[in-house]
Amino acid sequence: MATGGVSGSQRQIFTKEKSETRKAKCSPETLNEIFNVVFPAKKENMSPERSRSQISFMNLENHVSRVLSTQGGATGSRMNTPSSSHHKPAYMKVFKQKFVHTPSAAEASTSSVDGRLGVTCDVGLQSHPLDTVPGDNLAVIGNTNFQSVKASHCVYKGKWIYEVLLGTAGLMQVGWCTLQCKFSREEGVGDTKESYAFDGYRKAKWNARISTKYGKSWEVDDVVTCMLDLDNRVASFALNGVDMGVAFNNIPTGPGIAYFPGLSLAFKEVAYCNFGHRPLKYPVAGYKTLQAPPPDSHEADYLTHSLKSLHSIVNEKRYSELDQVTVHTMLAHIMQRLGPTLKSMYNVESYFLPFLLSLCDHNSKDDDKFTQLHFILSCLWQYTEAREVRDCMNNVFEGALRRYRTSPVHVEFIEQRTYLNFVLGLHIHTQTRRSLALHCTFDRQAEIPSLFHIKQVSKHREAGLSQLIPMVWGQDCDPKATYERGYEKLKEKMDVIKDLQREIMRLMLLDGNSSKQPKGYLLNGAFVKYFRKYLESLVSSTRSEHTLVCPPIVLHSFMQRLCDVTKQLWDELSSTKANYVSSDEANIPVELFYTETVSYFDLQRVGGLKSHLFQEHKDELAKEGVSVVRGRGSRRSTNDEAAWSEHSSILQLFHDEAASSSLPTFARADDDSEIDSLNPVLRLARALLSQSNKMSGRERHVTVSRKRSLSEDGESSRYPTKAQLMEITDGCILLYNNILHTHMDKIHSTRTKIVEYATALNDIETKMKKCSEKHHEEVRKSLTQSHNVLLHHMTELCRSIAWLKASVYSPESQSNLWWLLQVCLRTAHNASDKGPLFTFMPEFYLTAGARLYKCLREYFAPSQPFEKLPNMKPTLISFTLFLSNFHCDARLVNNDVKTMLANTITTFITYPLQLQAIEDMPTANLHSFVRNMLYAYDEDKPWTSVGHRILATLWRGSGFAMRYDHPPYMTKVKKLLNREHDPYVPKQLLACVQQLLLAEPVLAGKFVHSILEHLNWSFSEFIGQLQEVQQQNAREWNNATGLLASLDAQALRQLRIVDMLFELSVSLMRVLELTIAVAPNVFLDWEKNDTAEILLTALVQCVNQILSRVTTRKNLFDKIVSGRQPGLSSVQHYPLMTSTAGILLRMLKHDDPAMSKRATQALISDPGFSITSIEFLLNIAGKSEVEVTSEARGPTVAYSRVKERKFVSLQEYEELMDGEVDTLRDVIINLRHATKAAEESTEEPMDEDSLCTICYANEANVAFHPCKHTSCRMCIKFRLMSGGECFFCKETVECFYDLPPAVDAGTVPLDGATASTSTKL
Repeated sequence: MATGGVSGSQRQIFTKEKSETRKAKCSPETLNEIFNVVFPAKKENMSPERSRSQISFMNLENHVSRVLSTQGGATGSRMNTPSSSHHKPAYMKVFKQKFVHTPSAAEASTSSVDGRLGVTCDVGLQSHPLDTVPGDNLAVIGNTNFQSVKASHCVYKGKWIYEVLLGTAGLMQVGWCTLQCKFSREEGVGDTKESYAFDGYRKAKWNARISTKYGKSWEVDDVVTCMLDLDNRVASFALNGVDMGVAFNNIPTGPGIAYFPGLSLAFKEVAYCNFGHRPLKYPVAGYKTLQAPPPDSHEADYLTHSLKSLHSIVNEKRYSELDQVTVHTMLAHIMQRLGPTLKSMYNVESYFLPFLLSLCDHNSKDDDKFTQLHFILSCLWQYTEAREVRDCMNNVFEGALRRYRTSPVHVEFIEQRTYLNFVLGLHIHTQTRRSLALHCTFDRQAEIPSLFHIKQVSKHREAGLSQLIPMVWGQDCDPKATYERGYEKLKEKMDVIKDLQREIMRLMLLDGNSSKQPKGYLLNGAFVKYFRKYLESLVSSTRSEHTLVCPPIVLHSFMQRLCDVTKQLWDELSSTKANYVSSDEANIPVELFYTETVSYFDLQRVGGLKSHLFQEHKDELAKEGVSVVRGRGSRRSTNDEAAWSEHSSILQLFHDEAASSSLPTFARADDDSEIDSLNPVLRLARALLSQSNKMSGRERHVTVSRKRSLSEDGESSRYPTKAQLMEITDGCILLYNNILHTHMDKIHSTRTKIVEYATALNDIETKMKKCSEKHHEEVRKSLTQSHNVLLHHMTELCRSIAWLKASVYSPESQSNLWWLLQVCLRTAHNASDKGPLFTFMPEFYLTAGARLYKCLREYFAPSQPFEKLPNMKPTLISFTLFLSNFHCDARLVNNDVKTMLANTITTFITYPLQLQAIEDMPTANLHSFVRNMLYAYDEDKPWTSVGHRILATLWRGSGFAMRYDHPPYMTKVKKLLNREHDPYVPKQLLACVQQLLLAEPVLAGKFVHSILEHLNWSFSEFIGQLQEVQQQNAREWNNATGLLASLDAQALRQLRIVDMLFELSVSLMRVLELTIAVAPNVFLDWEKNDTAEILLTALVQCVNQILSRVTTRKNLFDKIVSGRQPGLSSVQHYPLMTSTAGILLRMLKHDDPAMSKRATQALISDPGFSITSIEFLLNIAGKSEVEVTSEARGPTVAYSRVKERKFVSLQEYEELMDGEVDTLRDVIINLRHATKAAEESTEEPMDEDSLCTICYANEANVAFHPCKHTSCRMCIKFRLMSGGECFFCKETVECFYDLPPAVDAGTVPLDGATASTSTKL
């Protein structure tokens, strides 16, 4: 690649020598004819003598200058002309023009453009509080509620136009405003009397806060054209080149009135303004842009035409005498003058880019379709200054990217293919690709991901999708067949675009020659570097809630193409080294996390802050050959230092380029004083760099170095592939976790609407059949209108789903996310095996694993079945271990992540396939999975409350009134879960729970005790909150709007808390039912289990307390349920009654009569027991045994949260089997007998003074040491299971001992009674 161009004197010598050697090949007459074709002149503007003069290489320079001067072009646009290149004053003038803006005569005159007012020729934006897109000061981002911005120039007469490219499709108002308009966060353009705006979000025009229906709705990447005709006093708008008509008439004009382009944006909205610094996408005849074309645009136009003419002559072989030396000499002349003009974006997009596009054969599939394009690019690099061609290529790439974004959408994707082919041709050219990799980076071209996105065709009527999918609903068509045919055609067209995008992405990732041999591949370090910086900006934007320049759907497409190429490179590189693995075994080694090979910004690690982890695990790191030093000295560059390093490199580039032959005076400068006097920016940058170096020397930091030997290419021999490729893979996981998953969650809601629309259409069609009589004509007309509206929305929605299925939900997308999930799982398991070093793993690997699974399991079905993914069973087992091991891992410090993993387990076990995968795990892993679920209750942590949902879900299908072998309940569950497969009872998993509870009584005791404490707390809080709700109901509210509309935010939050506490209580009761069903000995085997009696007593107390609260008629609970309180649909008798009945049946119906008797005695001896509360379950209070046993079960109904009827008896619900009703009836009759026998007993009552002051049910028979307070043995044992503090004084209890019978409750007498037995803790 040439570092500089040919100077003027050198070019003259070169031309003279070549012309002498060419005399025999190309005659002067032929050469003159060629020159006149390539460099034509308008003869009417030239004298006869000049028009008849012969053109040769000797006078070609003067000829071109004369032609440009007669056509209005700028002859002095070339900075380094032959006449001035070797004179210091002339060069210093050029240098000053580069760095210090000197207004020209045109800029100094404010009236140089008739009808426009402004200080300079360049139109920008006035000072504003909005954010801007990196690399584009005319692209603004809304950062608050509603912000406005004006252009720097205004107009007062004539016809003017500007365009706005929509980066988002939300709330914006674009138009015109005067100087007097004062905007705020409530008022923007169109909200004041002197402003006029169009709002495509609401399809309205605005003036003086008055809106009127106008125009069409806009979408992302649409172009809004704003036109102002001050001569006729009208304003109008166009959308994507389609005029929407006059919006405003009789606009005020006259002295003192001038209009600025203005726009207002809501939060997170993005807009790109074009006032004329680049060609308009949709120009309108008669209208002028606020910014005039650059002065050298005529020169760029002429020289581009010359280049095109020369290319045509050579390509068509018109002159046989024309040789390559002549061609290249002419090319050198053209390129030397054309290069400086191509620094302007306007010139590139208007003239040079269309010429380059014409050189590509977009329909050809041959390898030589870019031959002509590459020839011109090579000449440009050869004959033009390096800086000029670099700026030109940046503008060419940006122009092609902008054209791709704004190209009209059609299902054939003709224009999209054209621009992608062109970008592919640019990247195949080696020099151009290297330049783009270094200078067209993510931080300078934030729109790069848009190149890998396909706009949604379903949102544009002109896209032609209606021809592919004309109808999706009706009697005369097969909706599914119509949809599938249209989808297949659309997917076929989109696959062509995706293939081109993959080729471009591959070339972006590769460095050097694009060899097809894997050993020849070198990853592009610049791409990886700037990709990580781009990720940092995205993560930071998410945390500060700033908007993304590219919408999430665009980033999703970008990530998918990046994954496609990354997987391919993993496979290709696996054959180059023995330690490299394929994509099927891809993982990120833990070494990358603690050696700082990859920058993770300020992301949270599994074990906490990185600096803390380095200090805590210094010894473990030393064993791995990693040394950690804290102090001053050299260290790894931070992001800020890296930025300053980059700026320093740019400054150094100025010195390097100045030393070239094209800038001799700069190289001869003795010092920098002359340069500094011309460019204060250089002085400021040098001062800041110096200050940065001083600051970095004083800061304390952590230095990490690796002593382990590396391979020849500088990488660890244990790496599974190249470090840069792992860095890209890691970035894809981070991008999905932090940005894309939320978007996938949102677009999934589109699918749920189809079911709603289909149900509504069926209902309307059913009603229409019943309205066939004449007296129902108006009703039928209304139904027909509703049917048409729903049908229209249904059709549009199905077309949107077709596009989503071909892009977001395609098989390739599913495969990529499945691969990322597997990478997460392998990385997490491998890191976990490293012990303490696991804590260095970034936290997002855990959250990404759960989110990727949720997306694959719930979002892709039914388009792409989850069950058909490759390696399904081993991956499910790996994911099960992932959830089981990490949801209660002590090394994980973030409780929110643990909660997320536990919630994922709850969803995971609702699918039969996943439950079978759990049961197929090795026995040790299965026991570990169950143990972790039970052990979660052993500690007091905020995330323990989600563990009950896991066990309650496992019990579904086996519990009381929810058995899968009962058809009504089975049907209800399938409909509720919307599953095709029958629910699955995990018998092996429940058996494992039983084994652990019976084999480990200590664990079982702690587990049940924690459940009981959670239940006591949740139900007590539930009753307390109900009382506050009742007080709220006693207040007056607006009967017209209802309670929910009248309540404030705090009251609505309280209703949600009540609902949550009720659901929690029911779930905990189901867990108790599971426990007593699978392991009754935990409660009933008092001989072998020390805590069994305590747990049974606590269980009985809890059940009796709940029954007494909810079975009494006209009490608080009954009033709330009977009143049908809004917002509390789940609070009903049925859930509590069924869970309570399940506990009673499992406790009282035991195979061992002795244990059944023990449970019955414990139940009825509890002070809170009431047989009436038990009889409430079947509504048999007051009925004789004969009546109860002879009563037949009546008709049944399904349980519903809609409170259509009052609860009377459990036997009215179809979810209960007949056998369950009969068993419950027998249990209640037995309890009647036991209660009656207990009442007839002659046992003397206990003295009230000797009762335990905690439970008032037993005698106080033990004292605590050392505080000497007393209680019953049962209470203190239950107390000590959760803590060692005294009930009364909170002093730590060291032991307790039995009291003599004469001691009263409260405290031990002062004389000190001797203990018969003592129990140490």
